[in-house]
Amino acid sequence: MARSHTGDCWAAARIGRCRPATRQQALNALLKHVPACVHCRPDTALGILD
Repeated sequence: MARSHTGDCWAAARIGRCRPATRQQALNALLKHVPACVHCRPDTALGILD
């Protein structure tokens, strides 16, 4: 399952199939309900709260 991560997330590094996104791409993904990683919480880092 695809998830959004911050750039320094250990879970994303462990997966190894991640690629960087711009801030706007990350915001769009979260707004389109791509789940946020429960470890690094990119939604909180970007100011998007449920």
